[in-house]
Amino acid sequence: MLNKLERNIASYANVRVNDFSIDIEKIERGVVFLYCAWSTTIVQLRNLLIAMENYEGINLFIFDIDEAGALRFLVKQGLRSDGWGETYWVRNGKVVSFLKKYGERNMEELDNSNKMLL
Repeated sequence: MLNKLERNIASYANVRVNDFSIDIEKIERGVVFLYCAWSTTIVQLRNLLIAMENYEGINLFIFDIDEAGALRFLVKQGLRSDGWGETYWVRNGKVVSFLKKYGERNMEELDNSNKMLL
C-alpha cells in the first residue's frame, strides 16, 4: 500500500501517515485525507497535493482506512469513508470543509478549502 502513497508524499514536509493517536479537536490547521489502496484515492491525493503546494503551513494527515485501528479512529473522530478519498479541512478542531471523489476540475474548490485554514 505505502509504495504509491510514499512516492506521492515524499516531497511534502508536513505530512503524517496513519498516526491514529491524533485527536482532530487538537488540530489547528490541517487536512485529513482518507486513503484506500483499492480505490482511486491516489487521484484525489495527487490533486490535493498540487492544491496544497502554496500552503506549506498546513499539516496533512493521511489515514489508510484498511489499516488496523482505522475503523476505531474514524468512529472516535466522527469521520466517515466510502473509499472515495474523503478529505476534511480542520481549523481549530472543527471541520470547516469536506470533499470527496474530486479531480482536476475541482482545483478551485480545493484552493478555497485550503484558504479556509489561513
